[in-house]
Amino acid sequence: MSTLFYRRYVNVPYGRARGYLEDALGAYAISGEPQMVRLAIPLPENGEARLQKDVVVTYGPGTDPMHFDEPWKLHWHPQGGLFPDFDGELTVRADEDYTSCALELRGTYLPPLGAAGAAFDAILGSRLASSTARELLREIGSRIEERFKVEEAAKSTR
Repeated sequence: MSTLFYRRYVNVPYGRARGYLEDALGAYAISGEPQMVRLAIPLPENGEARLQKDVVVTYGPGTDPMHFDEPWKLHWHPQGGLFPDFDGELTVRADEDYTSCALELRGTYLPPLGAAGAAFDAILGSRLASSTARELLREIGSRIEERFKVEEAAKSTR
C-alpha cells in the first residue's frame, strides 16, 4: 500500500474556500452519483504534453474529530488499464490568519499486479501518482481562486 500527501496553498479565505469546495462536491456526495474526471499529468520533457486518464470519482462527507474542518472522502477508479484505485480525503485547512488556506489531499493506493506493480511503483508509479495529486490540487485550487476573484470583482462594481 502506497500513501500520498500533498498540500497546495490557495489565496482565498478559509471560510469561502470551504464553501466553494462544498458547492463543487456536495451535490455528488449527496446523490452518491460518480463523476467522470480526466486526470492529467504534465510530462517533464514538455510542459504542454500531458498523460491523461479518465477516472470515476465518488465523493462523501468525511469526519474531523476536532469538528473544525470538513474533509471530503474520495475514491477514484480508473477506466481501463493497469492503474490503481485511490482512497483518500480532500480537505481545506485554515492558514495562520484565515485570509488564505491549504488544500490537502491524503490517501492510499495499492499498485496493481502484486510484486511487479510494487516494483513499478518504486521506479516510476509513485512519481506518476505524485504528479497526479499535485495537478489535481492545482486544478481545484485554481478554480477556487478564480471563483473568489470573480465574486470580489463583482462586489467592487456595485
